Amino acid sequence: MGELLVLVAIGVGTYLMRAAFLATAGARPPAAVGRLLRHVGPAVLAAIALPALVAPQGRVALDATVPALLAAAVAGVAWKFTRSLPLALFGGLVVAWATTWLLT
Repeated sequence: MGELLVLVAIGVGTYLMRAAFLATAGARPPAAVGRLLRHVGPAVLAAIALPALVAPQGRVALDATVPALLAAAVAGVAWKFTRSLPLALFGGLVVAWATTWLLT
């Protein structure tokens, strides 16, 4: 019975969150909230990407972490100077392969 109540509460909560967005579709958020909302996307991307860079196999280990961090750094620098995403990705991939090969 308790599980059913939890499922109903989750369903009602989900419906209310979606209904709130539909009911306030034309409304603008307050200025302070609007300023903060610009940072939500980059924060979410960082929260997704950082664990993959620091602990690519679920744990922090020299043989897995160093190639990922070096590849990310090289890709970031390459993109900053060339503004070419394919070149940055290829450069990061080459560095990841090379450091993985050197460390194994």
